[in-house]
This record gives sequence, C-alpha cells and structure tokens, in this order.
Amino acid sequence: APRARLVVQPLGAVFDYESALATGELDVVIGNWPQPPQQLHLSVLLEDEVVCLMNRNDPRAGGMTREQYLAARHLVPLPYSQSQRGVADTYLASQRVARDARVVVPYFELAPHLLINTDLVFTTGRHFAEHFARALPLAISNAPFDFPRMRFYQLWHERSHHAPAHRWFRKLLSDAAGRVAQTLPAQDHCAPEDDARSQ
Repeated sequence: APRARLVVQPLGAVFDYESALATGELDVVIGNWPQPPQQLHLSVLLEDEVVCLMNRNDPRAGGMTREQYLAARHLVPLPYSQSQRGVADTYLASQRVARDARVVVPYFELAPHLLINTDLVFTTGRHFAEHFARALPLAISNAPFDFPRMRFYQLWHERSHHAPAHRWFRKLLSDAAGRVAQTLPAQDHCAPEDDARSQ
C-alpha cells in the first residue's frame, strides 16, 4: 500500500474515541477494557495472562501474597477511558479491595523503565512483561489474585464496517496479532473471529 499513511493516536481519559470513530477521525481503536462498548464492532486480537513485573532484585519476585500485593506501591497506566477501569482494578473493586496506585504513567512502554531499582509493581500481560524482562533487569511474578485474562481487541464504527480499505487494515491488525499469539502458550490467546461482533 504505497500511498497508505499510518497515524497512531494516543488515547486518554478525556479523548472521545467513540465520536472519533463515528466521524472518521479514527479508523480503529485497540483496547482491552473489561466492558467494550456494545455499539461498536469488535474483533478479538489476543488474550494474555495477567502477571506482575518488578525490579529483578525485589524479594517479592519469587511470588507475592495477596497481602503483599495490596500493600505494595503500584505503577499504573493512565486510564484510557472515563467510564472504564482496567482489568486489575475492575477485579479488585469486585473483591472490595484496592491497590496503592502510587505512580501513574501515560504510556505502557514507559512503565518497565521506571521499575528499575525501585520497589514498584506493574500489573500487565505476560507477553508484554516477558519482552521487557529480557531487555531490562526485571522479574516476572505470578499475580496473587485470579485476575481475568487481558483481552485485546480492535473496535470500529458501523460507518467503516464494509469499506474495503478498512477491512484490509483490520485484517492486517488481526494477522499481526496472530503472529504475536503464536509466541504465547496455546491457552493464552484466541482466534480473531471468536467474538460474535466481529462478523
């Protein structure tokens, strides 16, 4: 696609991505909120286990208790939606507990770098954590709570549902996610067509 141009727009709590999809300002949104908007089309890209990422020398790296997790100082991403919490916070709220969100970052990729030589804990997907644990002095610990799996999906509006260029682009994203999913254990991903709204 020699004339294609890709612009990546960061999301934020005050950015109305649903309106941006409706007006054509955005073509696709990739998210992982526990409750995606019902009025948008959705295709699952992949699912991943939730783990904790921390400094390699942290004594909790071998495994944390629930009490240690709740007492820890957490590094968390900035919410990408005013109406949605992330997977971890949604689950913890259902258990009537909360974590200490001590440091908030606007971008996921920034978080691992801030963990080095600190006692902060970052709760994220295993695939993301393993990538940075190979590159930085970080360790991965299983999460002490039964968090639901992180489910990553692409969202789009009805206005672009049948457009050939949009269908082509969504397939590119699905194919890329499929290649990532091949590096995960079999139970850590699902096919892009698993969601009924992807039709």
